[in-house]
Amino acid sequence: MVLVAFTLMGYTVWSIFGTNGHTVRGFWSIGLFLVLYSFGILDAYRGTQPGYASRISVPKGKADPWYAVFLSQLLPGLGHLYLQQAVLGGAFLVAGVTVALLANSFPQLVAIPPLIWAFSCYHVYATFPHRSSRKPGMIALLVLGLFLMRLSLGSIPSWVQQAVEQCIVPSESMVPTLQVGDHLFVRRDSTYRPEIGNIVVFKPSEAALPSNPQNIEDLLYVKRIIGLPGQQVKVSDGEVYINDRPLQEPYLENPPTYEWGPETVPSNSYFVLGDNRNNSRDSHIWGYVPEANILGEAYKIYWPPERVQALK
Repeated sequence: MVLVAFTLMGYTVWSIFGTNGHTVRGFWSIGLFLVLYSFGILDAYRGTQPGYASRISVPKGKADPWYAVFLSQLLPGLGHLYLQQAVLGGAFLVAGVTVALLANSFPQLVAIPPLIWAFSCYHVYATFPHRSSRKPGMIALLVLGLFLMRLSLGSIPSWVQQAVEQCIVPSESMVPTLQVGDHLFVRRDSTYRPEIGNIVVFKPSEAALPSNPQNIEDLLYVKRIIGLPGQQVKVSDGEVYINDRPLQEPYLENPPTYEWGPETVPSNSYFVLGDNRNNSRDSHIWGYVPEANILGEAYKIYWPPERVQALK
């Protein structure tokens, strides 16, 4: 069960964030994982009961330590509240939820919520009054599995935040390759060096800003790399020339109707153009993109479902 769960987690991450994965299948995998995880918790609890084949129900009469553990897996402290330990239950509940929320903003805290969940399960079992039998091996395995599972799940948002940027295509400048409203994943990589033909997302320089900019800090542009530092670029007779050689551009719907250059791309800068060549505000209007402004390469359209595809 644990192996299946981790395999499903890996498939989900690959489907959503992988270049060739399909986002919709990833979302379905999340639902399947939640069903599997819930079944695993319920089945683990059922396995502690005398009549294993019987249906799962809330224990009547005397309190059940494994039911308390089962509740603590859902939220830390619920098992203690079930045992009428209000102070401990409230403390575990507040601590678990608070630290889990803080971990979204402070990745260094990502291991703390799983520890609180796991310790809450162990504590409610270890301090349960009048236990007739002890099962230290089972509770230890359960606590370890719970910690590893929640740690893995909790690490995913932090990894995504560091490795992937999201961007929504704001204009028709990249038609037909990109449509307005396409949601893109952008690979963050400090060692990335753009190559001709790459689709990149970048923060616009002051010269590239619209006349009445709003939310400048969140403003991102999407264009295609055409010229690298030190290369001579010219646009003439409907073609782009790099160092006097015509650039093959099968992604264009219409050739450019304007003339530009020749100019040499400055060091640490890039010449970018939109694929919708005659309806794009790009380097032929406002100049070059500083290397420091480039966030990374757009590698995948992940939404809407009918547009999911890898970008080349």
